[in-house]
Amino acid sequence: MDGQHAHEIIATREPHTHMSPSNFVRCSQCRALNEPRALFCSRCGALLPGHSRQQRRGGTTAAGVTMSLALLLALAATVFVLYTIVQRALEPEAEVNPFAGEPAVEATIGAVTTETTAGNSANTTSTLAGTLIRPTSVTSSSALKATATNSYKATNLLDGDLATAWEEGAEGPGLGEWVMFEFSRQVVLTRIEIANGYQKDDERYFGNPRVRSLGVEYSTGTVQLIDLLDSREYQTIIPTRQPVEWVKLTIVSVYPGEVWDDTALSEVRMYARPQ
Repeated sequence: MDGQHAHEIIATREPHTHMSPSNFVRCSQCRALNEPRALFCSRCGALLPGHSRQQRRGGTTAAGVTMSLALLLALAATVFVLYTIVQRALEPEAEVNPFAGEPAVEATIGAVTTETTAGNSANTTSTLAGTLIRPTSVTSSSALKATATNSYKATNLLDGDLATAWEEGAEGPGLGEWVMFEFSRQVVLTRIEIANGYQKDDERYFGNPRVRSLGVEYSTGTVQLIDLLDSREYQTIIPTRQPVEWVKLTIVSVYPGEVWDDTALSEVRMYARPQ
């Protein structure tokens, strides 16, 4: 009996070990127990909780893949931007000639050849191609009060007439007074030509101060200090080769006038690269 009883105990324990309720999946709807690998409840047909967890784990994995792709794309974009910045930084900038001062040839639309001298170096010949352009506006820090027969406003610099001039209206020779030219769009200037002084006649030319040193400021922040000759010829400035929206000319020093203190410029002509 003892042996038989022991056998019966083993027989009843064996299914308990392998068929414990803890190995089954309980339905969240009807609370029935189901096989561990079952996807749906055998009683009510509801999706079993274990399967839902698998789906959620799968969804999390897909979200992780999406996030990884987004990070890779962001990293690639960052590398491209940095590469572009470094490449532009390594490109040589166009040289800016800090000195003009030599008489220019009579300006024509197209290509012209001028002689320029920088410091004590030998004369060099360069071709300055460009199209004559007209700024959309010109303003000045001051202007001499007009008389019954003459005006001295800044727009006189663009009228193509050497008998008219802009004369600053500040006290003394006008050091620090300026005139600004603005364009309707960005332009790449190839040269600026200036007719110094009031060139209507000898009396006005020598009677008024002429510009000796001229500050040329561009919208890009580039600044040049230009030495002009005391000459009635057109004089050429080689500007920055960067696209600009405006140019500002400031009187730094002058050749003194014999009679008056109002510094004058007669004409300014600007040439730009064709677009």
